[in-house]
Amino acid sequence: MLSHDEAGRALRRLGEESDRMADALVAMDTHAGHQLLRNAALKGLTKRRWAETSATMTVLWEQFNLHRRMVELAKDLLDRRDIGALTTVLTDPVVELNAQQLPIEQRSLTGPAIVSERVTLTDLVERMKAAYKAITEVLAAADTAWTTTIARVDPLETQLRTVSALATSLGVDDVALPKIAAELGHIRELALADPLALDAEQSAHSWDRLAGELEDVRTRLSRLSSAKDTFDDRMARIEALLGEVVGAYDDAAVAYATVMRKIASPGLTRPNDSTGPLRARLTELPHLWRAGQWRELAAGLEALERDATSALAEARTQLRLVTGLLDRRLELRGRLEAYRAKAARLGHAEDMDLTELHRTAHGVLYTTPCDLPAATRAVNRYQQALQEKRSAS
Repeated sequence: MLSHDEAGRALRRLGEESDRMADALVAMDTHAGHQLLRNAALKGLTKRRWAETSATMTVLWEQFNLHRRMVELAKDLLDRRDIGALTTVLTDPVVELNAQQLPIEQRSLTGPAIVSERVTLTDLVERMKAAYKAITEVLAAADTAWTTTIARVDPLETQLRTVSALATSLGVDDVALPKIAAELGHIRELALADPLALDAEQSAHSWDRLAGELEDVRTRLSRLSSAKDTFDDRMARIEALLGEVVGAYDDAAVAYATVMRKIASPGLTRPNDSTGPLRARLTELPHLWRAGQWRELAAGLEALERDATSALAEARTQLRLVTGLLDRRLELRGRLEAYRAKAARLGHAEDMDLTELHRTAHGVLYTTPCDLPAATRAVNRYQQALQEKRSAS
């Protein structure tokens, strides 16, 4: 049997433990997961788990009330200094649990109609702790699943509304939007009705996929919106680009005429202005804009911008090819004079062989039309002869 002091200390611990239980049970009752599960129209796995958990919560509250009554009884016994009875309450299996009415077919003639289990207060507390842990795990899992899902779904739904508004403003339908909206609605419904059935990895994959699909739609619609809103500026840029193409072809034509006079057998075709079909396409675009055919307009603008840029690159390439022959002749003339100056510095200004080679190369380079292959060979012969003279001296 406990002493009066031991019984007092044991009772204080018991009372403090009961107070902590009360705080924990209130926290459990007000837990966000509890509010979610209690108020939602549950389905599937979550419905089954919640049925079990809510029943366990009911039992846990009943056990807590029983624990409270036992604490009050123990306090009364201590006040009456009935240490023997108090020791029994604190240490013996005096707590009756799980009283059940037996069906008649399970009774014997002399057996009890009700069966129950008796445990100590310590055993009761351990059972309550286990039940509390199981309950809060379910509540936390439901709350986490719901919170995580909504944290991803809400921004996607906001983006969906923005993209849908853009589609409406353009007067276009995108078949992906209703599909995305339906899937987001299904995910939200599942998160609310059966959060415990959500697979975190699979859900993350779905969110990433839906985010990607929404971004694709937004990109497509932004492309159309840009075609609509920047139409005048883009038309002006294309017009300017075509002007550059015409200018490059004009320069190439002038250079081509010069080459045909000054270079023998240049092997070039006459540069031809290719902007006619591009300008014809350009004149069609305003009709698309006025008709609100934004998809066709965007495609037309992009294709024309691309083709006009390619045409300018081609025109500049042709200009470089044509002027390259004149540049080559000028380069050979410069090289020849540089070699002649070098010959003079080396003391070969009066060398008859070099003089003759220079005269030949000079004649080819300054004859119209100029034979560039022959001129190249003549300059190379002069350079080689000069190198030989230098090596021999």
